[in-house]
Amino acid sequence: MAFVIKEHRPGRWRLVLGTVVGLWIASGWFAYELGWRQSSYDHDQAIAREKDLQSELKKLRGDNDQLHTQVSILQRSAQVDRQAKVELAKSVKNLQDMQAELREETTFYKSIISPEKGKAGLGIYSLQVVPVEERMYHYKLVLTQSGKSDSLAKGGVKVVLKGILQGKEKNLDLGKINVAGSPQLSYKFRYFQELSGSFLLPEDYTPREITVTLVPGSGKKSNKPVKTFDWQKVRLNRDDFNEW
Repeated sequence: MAFVIKEHRPGRWRLVLGTVVGLWIASGWFAYELGWRQSSYDHDQAIAREKDLQSELKKLRGDNDQLHTQVSILQRSAQVDRQAKVELAKSVKNLQDMQAELREETTFYKSIISPEKGKAGLGIYSLQVVPVEERMYHYKLVLTQSGKSDSLAKGGVKVVLKGILQGKEKNLDLGKINVAGSPQLSYKFRYFQELSGSFLLPEDYTPREITVTLVPGSGKKSNKPVKTFDWQKVRLNRDDFNEW
């Protein structure tokens, strides 16, 4: 049997153990130092990022306020444009109405001063009827004497409404349903005259037409002008009553 003789060195194990412990402590410290620096770096980066975000948010808020201001300006501008368009449309409508009235007046006076051939003399120019209350109407009748005439036209006016009452034809004399109570309309003018008044229709009466007849005064041998108007054409809207 052979024996191996080894040298016993107790100090060497202590040195190895101390070296291992030292390395372990050093590695732990290095890891701590690295983690702390990394953590510090992340914290600083987060603060910088937060500042950037705050700055960007402030800029966006400013842009948003500017956009709100621009939208308000555009809305006010659009409102002004709409109002301007409405006012312009009203002005155009008023001008068109004025032109229509001027044309009508021109035609009216021309028919008196320079009537068409065969239309000179006493005539019935127009009739308009406007509702003012239930079954009550206001009328305006315009008479003319066209051509060269220095004499006064005088006489009476007979107005008859033709319609349906309780399923039957019924004629009504305006003189009998006239609110003013005048039994007979009369005229006296040189060039033209406007006659007006109000009348009340019976219940359930449906007018269809109105016939106007001029009856010259005594001693006159001229013809009796007669003109029949369709009720639906001479009846105006109630809003037009204020324009008379």
